[in-house]
Amino acid sequence: MVDMVNDFRCLLCGITDTPHLVQARVTGDTGGNLRAVRCPDCSHVQLSPPTYDLDLYRHDGQVNFVVEQYGTPIETLFEHSAIEAGRRVARFAVHSAPIVRFDGGRARLLDVGGGYGFFGSAMTRLRPDVETLVLEPSAGRVETGRRYFTTRADCDVPAPAFEIGLPDDAFVTKNRNRYDIVTLWHVLEHVDDPMALMARAGALVRPDGGSLWIEVPNLHDDLAELSPAYRHRSFMREHVSYFSADILERMARTLFPQARVEVSGYQRYGIFNYCHWIQHNAPQGAKPDMFERDRWWLETSWRTAREAARTSDALLLVVRFGDELGAGA
Repeated sequence: MVDMVNDFRCLLCGITDTPHLVQARVTGDTGGNLRAVRCPDCSHVQLSPPTYDLDLYRHDGQVNFVVEQYGTPIETLFEHSAIEAGRRVARFAVHSAPIVRFDGGRARLLDVGGGYGFFGSAMTRLRPDVETLVLEPSAGRVETGRRYFTTRADCDVPAPAFEIGLPDDAFVTKNRNRYDIVTLWHVLEHVDDPMALMARAGALVRPDGGSLWIEVPNLHDDLAELSPAYRHRSFMREHVSYFSADILERMARTLFPQARVEVSGYQRYGIFNYCHWIQHNAPQGAKPDMFERDRWWLETSWRTAREAARTSDALLLVVRFGDELGAGA
């Protein structure tokens, strides 16, 4: 049993006062040593103790859990990753970020923690005018991604450019202000110093029109109130932090007081998957719904309402620096 009085330290404000218990069980914590708790001062929700084993990520611990526990084939996960990657590219236009340089040069995008490279691949295919680099700490994931793209020999799924590494101080020193857009898709929740990672990512962005894009799971996903099993699995050992829209916005405004900050809801999974969790208290398993086909007439009002209320399954933070009209990103 964790002694939360002695072990707790808020990852955002540093306070060590006794936290409020949010959930006593954490998915994947076989030793029963982790708790999800809320800081009594700044209200940030995190694991206590806030530890994350990078080797778990390198060995695909979260992916393997979905495959083994829910029966979702790895190929299906890859297909869904490709679908989501295409949507992420499209969201630049939705949020008025055309990714062009006012000086006529080639725009640069860095995808931090890009995993197997599906978003980098989608950018390479859909936006060949943009120089896209995937920065990924796991050599194993990079190799899996390269093998996936190479074996298909399909121009619709080109292999992106990879660099194995982390956005550490050395990387920032070398690449400060280099990129027009920096993205972190479901990365921030994994680290034990999210403020530092956000600050380093921001330092990589051009100050005269660049932008930082961060997507995270939503603490206030309303499905967690409708399905006890969904709520339980939402707190997992792979996720150190659990962000609300208010906390995410506060972090960005603290670090980048001169920038324009926007936090919006984003719904990843479809209404059929949502209803399955509510009715059966379980995911769809082998065929989770990504509403990628012809049901937009059914999805639109539901999805729009959840995103507007910011009770969707994900949140998107966009931080815009400097003269956005000048650089277009």
